[in-house]
Amino acid sequence: MSASASFFQNVLRLVEDQGQIGFWWHDLASGRITVSPGLARISGVPASVPRTRLSMLNCIHPQDRPFQSDMMELIDKGQPLRREFRIVRPDGTIRWVSSRIDVVLGDDGQPVRFIGVVVDVTERREAQRAVEFNHGRRAALLEATSALTWIADLSGQSIDHTAWCGLTGMLPEHCSGQGWLDAVHPNDRDRVRAAYRAALAKDETYNVDYRVLTQEGVYRWFNARSAPVRDASGAIREWQGVLLPIDDNHRPVVGDVGGDEVPTLTGEQIRGARGLLDWSLAQLAAASGVSVSTIKRMEDGSEGSTRASKSEAVRRALQNGGVSFRTVDGSTWISR
Repeated sequence: MSASASFFQNVLRLVEDQGQIGFWWHDLASGRITVSPGLARISGVPASVPRTRLSMLNCIHPQDRPFQSDMMELIDKGQPLRREFRIVRPDGTIRWVSSRIDVVLGDDGQPVRFIGVVVDVTERREAQRAVEFNHGRRAALLEATSALTWIADLSGQSIDHTAWCGLTGMLPEHCSGQGWLDAVHPNDRDRVRAAYRAALAKDETYNVDYRVLTQEGVYRWFNARSAPVRDASGAIREWQGVLLPIDDNHRPVVGDVGGDEVPTLTGEQIRGARGLLDWSLAQLAAASGVSVSTIKRMEDGSEGSTRASKSEAVRRALQNGGVSFRTVDGSTWISR
């Protein structure tokens, strides 16, 4: 073996080992088909086993074979090909391969040799299939829950508001930035904005209930949740969220849409909400603007008829902190 031939074989071996690649060539004059060690590994058929056109076609998965039946006819006409299909090894295992065939023409312009490159792309195909499966599962889940999705950039600015526009009838240019808040009920807007800013500042999940003016011209209750999407290093790449409709039997307890009356929270509810947030009286007072002594009397039940503005301030502070109040069968439930 010459030095140049030995060098070529070493380079070929390195390339095949590194990239899961195999080669074959078909000399038309002799009819001989030669395969490289890399292709023998991919196909599971030893290089010493004679190949024919028919035997190579028969390696293709039966379900893919009908779509590749024109392969030999096309390359006989001098047309290069690039295809992806499955092959079945002798042991029954299945691999995805990417096949490229180039045609070498003689002086008369007719094919004299075919050169093929085969790449094992099974891992890429399986990863793609997993992504497609997860996407389909996610889509089915969203459809089952009637959820709407949205995407925001690192600063919280809305960048994909297709679903929001469909729900509210707003134009895309009006939703950019914080413009989407225009469809939120005026009495909920400050609370939503504060909760959103808090989630962005702390890189935490966002969970808040509010009313949305739909394109039918009526306000409906929704639960909005979002979480940061991180890359491999842990850095936040974007925010993704969902908007879940809340039926009338489970909507939060606030005044009628457009009204200012807010049912007074009981002392037990305030204490329970503080416990969920691990807030002291002083922390709630600072967040709500209501004095510690007033909040203490509210919790003790000795405040009497608390003004609606103070009750609303305490409620909003707790909700901005991440607590939700919902009524189920006449009872108010607190959750975070």
